Parts: sequence; C-alpha cells; structure tokens
Amino acid sequence: MTSAQPFSSRKFPNLGWAWPSGRRDQLLVAAICPDECRALASIEAWLQETDLDDATFAEHRLLAAITTRFDALLSSHPEYARLCGLQRLNWTKSRMALASVIPALQEMVTLGLRPILLKGACRVALDASEQKSRTSYDLDLLLSSADFAPAFEVLAARGWKSTRGESTLGLRARISSVNARNFKHGQFGDIDLHRTAYHAANVNSVLDEQLVSAATSVEFYGLSLRVPIPEERLAMAIGHGGWDGHNHSDWLVDAARILEQDAINWDKFTSIVVSRRLIGASAVALSYLHYQIGLEIPAKVRDSIFGTSSVGTPAQVASMFLAKEAEQLSSSQRLVRKGIESFHKLRHSGRNKALDTPVFRTFTKVRKDEPGDHFGFNYQVLCRERAATGLWSFSITLQIPAPSKTRRVELELNGQDRNICHFQAFHFRKSGASALIKFNGRIEIDENDFPIVISALPSKLIETVDSKSEIDKYGAIAFSVIAADFHTSSSQQ
Repeated sequence: MTSAQPFSSRKFPNLGWAWPSGRRDQLLVAAICPDECRALASIEAWLQETDLDDATFAEHRLLAAITTRFDALLSSHPEYARLCGLQRLNWTKSRMALASVIPALQEMVTLGLRPILLKGACRVALDASEQKSRTSYDLDLLLSSADFAPAFEVLAARGWKSTRGESTLGLRARISSVNARNFKHGQFGDIDLHRTAYHAANVNSVLDEQLVSAATSVEFYGLSLRVPIPEERLAMAIGHGGWDGHNHSDWLVDAARILEQDAINWDKFTSIVVSRRLIGASAVALSYLHYQIGLEIPAKVRDSIFGTSSVGTPAQVASMFLAKEAEQLSSSQRLVRKGIESFHKLRHSGRNKALDTPVFRTFTKVRKDEPGDHFGFNYQVLCRERAATGLWSFSITLQIPAPSKTRRVELELNGQDRNICHFQAFHFRKSGASALIKFNGRIEIDENDFPIVISALPSKLIETVDSKSEIDKYGAIAFSVIAADFHTSSSQQ
C-alpha cells in the first residue's frame, strides 16, 4: 500500500472521511489490491468477522469478483461452497438478464442504430473472462440524440415498460427531454437507455459528441457494438460511482480494471474530469485507489486533482457527502446530502416546452367526508362542442381516497394515439378520508384526438403486486370525476 501520512485520517473534512470503510473497504481491498497477500488476508478477515447471511447485495457483487480472483485459495474456508454458490447464482441471473435483452439489442443494430455499451456490459465486452466476476442484471446503453428515440420505439413495440410508471404515449410525448430511462420486460429484462453517459450535472455537449464519435468497435455476443475510450470509461465510473456508489461498489472495481489493463492518457483524463466538473468525485476515488488500495496514480495527476493535502476543499466537500456511505452519516449529515442531491436534480430537470406536451401540477386538498362509490382508473371526457383542432380550455375536479402516505398522484390526458398533457398532484397531508384535486389550463387538441381519456398512472412501475406498502406509495389511484369542463377557447369569446 502506498503510504502518505496526511491521507491516513478518516476524519471530516479529510478526503479519507468519504472513502469506503469497514466491511466494504475490506472487500474492496480483497477484490482489487495488487498486493495479493494483503488482499487474501483481507477477505479471510472479512469471512471470520462476518456472517454471510448478513451480507448485502452490494457485498455479494464484490464477493463474486473476490471468489473469481482467489478461488482455490479460499477452499479451506467453511464458507467456500457458499461463495461459489453465490458466484454461480449471480452469473446465472446475469446470463438470464442478457438473454432477455439480446433480441431488442439485435433489432436496434439491424435498424442501423449504434449503441455504446456502458458499465458492466462494457467490461465484459472487452474481456469475456469478466463474466463471472462482474455481476450485471441490467444492460446500460448510450445512444446518440438521433438514435435515442428510435431505440425507445424498439422497446415500446416489444412491450418494455418504463420503471417511472408513465405510459408509452406519455413518454413518447416528452422523449426529447429524457436523458435516461430504465425499462423492464418480464422477470429478467432490464435495459437503461442513456442519451448522456454522465449525470445531468456533468453533461458537456461538446464532450458528449466527442465521446460518441471516439467510441471504438467491439463484438458483444455476436453483435457489432461500441465502447467508450479508456479515459471516458474511467471518468464515467467515477462520475456514476461518486453518487451513492456504496450501494454497488463495482464502480471501483471497474476503475481498478481500467487502470490495470489500459494505457491511460492522463492529460486527456484530467481534461475530461475538469470539463465535466468531476474534480471532487475524482479526488475521493483516486486518493482511495492510490493511498488505500495501492494502485499507482501518477504524481502529476494527483497534484492536478487533489494536490498534496488530504483536506477536502470547499468545492470538494459536496462530492464527499455524495460519496460517503449512507449508513455512516449522522441525521444532520443525511439532510446535507439530501439537499445536495436535490440541488443537482432540480438544477438540471425540466421539459423541452417547445416539443413536449405540457404538465400541470397542483396540490391535493384533504376532505373529511367519505369518498363516493363511482371510482375508476379511466374516464372518457364528454365534450358538448363539436370536435375541433385548436386551443382548448379545461377545468377538472377529481376526488380520490386520501392516500395514507406522502406521495405524488399521477394522471395523463390522452387522445386516441397521442398524449395531450400530464397531470401531477402532490399529496402531503395524511388526515381526512378523501382528497380533491383540481386542474385547469389550456391545451392543444387535434380533431383526431377524440375520444379523450383521463387515465390514472402509477408513479413507479410496481413489480411485486402483492406489496401493499409499494402500492400505497406508488400505485395508480382510482378517481371519481366531480366536474370536467372542456371547451374551445373561441367559445369563451
């Protein structure tokens, strides 16, 4: 292990405060430390101190890499058979997930789309021997802006559903604003479509175009696909892992593999992380890999990213809060972290108003009276006027059983084959038996839209239908229409 006294401190505001710690640190040392004696001692200590039944899924993923690395050297340990079993289980599920996504991926390639593999799939495509050590239950694909919508249409035609809960019509109507979306199909199908390879806070339009154009060709299970250059892959691993990375930790293994196997152009890498505002996340990741794990990071890179001081700068502190393991944070620190996350999400959210259908937002109003009996998940709007293309005004009042949890209530207004607008109500109060929701505004309606239907939506795709807690928090809510007035704007004049 490379040593430097200033970096031995795990106290805030030192960078070491944000490093993986405890059991997670032990597993990472075992998985990627170049000193095999130290790595083996680390996993043996972990196994002696930890009940395998208590291991988290994130730890299972690291254990797969460790079992692949040491295999027979762990055979004398009582848990060896279970470690091999976990490895086979993760490998089998990864293969089943892959089998579920290949048909859609094949169709994308056949149509002339050029997906770029990210994360686990990228690592496996570059080295097939990584299949056993890199758990991957989903497929991450980066598409150019021109290919993103056609890739979505491939999935929509095959029955894939957005995990946000939105309908195909609703997502199609605002696809120009979507930078990433997770889709699922059946028990194992799981695909993440990305328009950008980084979080929205780290998007750089010029570098995004360069990333796509510089991607190199690779064969992935008989398909001709592409992968990013090594400098982008390393920056990407740090960019994604720097947010809540402790929930999977594979990103540090990915980063270590890139450092070990690829010739990194460090000037290019530094330019990327500076331009993408990833200096803070890079300081945490590279200081950990160099000083704690023992991987060599050139002095000029260390100097340009975090210098000789282990104390995080004010600009790096936000990244430190995002990187720190959540269970290690105090209540007040969790609030700081949540505020940082919310700031980044709000700063980079929104719709493309020029192309997307509108969204109308409001708050529920709680009532004490019991809700009525005529509830449903769909309602066909009755329009007294002759169906005409143009600007229409509307006023809608709905009643719902008051949710027992703070949540969003999602609805859509759809024509026969397109989304017209989206409704969103925020429910905060838990008192009362029923709640009223009122929306009003103006929308563009085409004569071919009729009949128009209001539909309730889940706020998240619910995979376990018997989970009452999930349904209460995210399920679609049946509604009753108290009033629904739609008329052409010209009729008011």
